[in-house]
Amino acid sequence: MGYVVQGLAYVAGGALLGGGAYLLMRGDFPGWWRERLLWPLAQVTPAVARFQGWAAIGLGLSILAIGFTPIVPKIAAGALVLVAMVAYLAAVALFLYSTWLSRRMAR
Repeated sequence: MGYVVQGLAYVAGGALLGGGAYLLMRGDFPGWWRERLLWPLAQVTPAVARFQGWAAIGLGLSILAIGFTPIVPKIAAGALVLVAMVAYLAAVALFLYSTWLSRRMAR
């Protein structure tokens, strides 16, 4: 069961990294994301999309760091947990800031 969860973490982390890189390069969300995933955003600008991309990359790195902890030595695993927590907090901060920024511009 542990390998299944670890594999799902790799898939989810990789997907978030890819989606975040896409948003950074393009600066806009694809058309099919508009209905499903953009509900907290009021007005999407390239800056807001790029902040969302950085947030997705931070969350993906956090998930991947936690996923690698069972296969590395204990000292490295502790460092990975710290990296994961910092990446997660940065991702949450970027997400909240980009959401606030999109709502501020909509007024």
